[in-house]
Amino acid sequence: MSDNWIALVPENPRFVPHATDQRRARIRFAEIAPDADEIEIKVSEAAQFFDCGGNLERISCPSCDAEITVDWWQDRMDEDSDGEDGFKLVSYTVPCCRKRYTLNELAYDWPQAFGCFALDAMNPNIGKLADKYKREFENILGTKLRVIYQHI
Repeated sequence: MSDNWIALVPENPRFVPHATDQRRARIRFAEIAPDADEIEIKVSEAAQFFDCGGNLERISCPSCDAEITVDWWQDRMDEDSDGEDGFKLVSYTVPCCRKRYTLNELAYDWPQAFGCFALDAMNPNIGKLADKYKREFENILGTKLRVIYQHI
């Protein structure tokens, strides 16, 4: 059996909302996805990687839209990782146009993100999160969010 998650991750990977706002967002997610298996708040000192699992189709350069190979990306992931401590998110020169980006700034199809905070729902059974709910969560948490759809 496969599982699906919807994760809400701040666009700024270092941003962690106030604990009260985190709880308000979790309660609201439970109202929107009452049949979810679990809704969890994740907070860490260092940036963690929130992937889309089997949904990943392409990684590309945000400047020139050239495809970035999985091998190049995986090598940068290995370099950037502090092991269990998360990711440093330093800038790397992309092989296509030689501009510099962090792993979080690359263009992922389907979206992925790095962050010190996430709110996620396991098997939420709501399909795609409506844009109005994304905006509502951004207002509650006080930051722009990326919505990650993970399929495993």
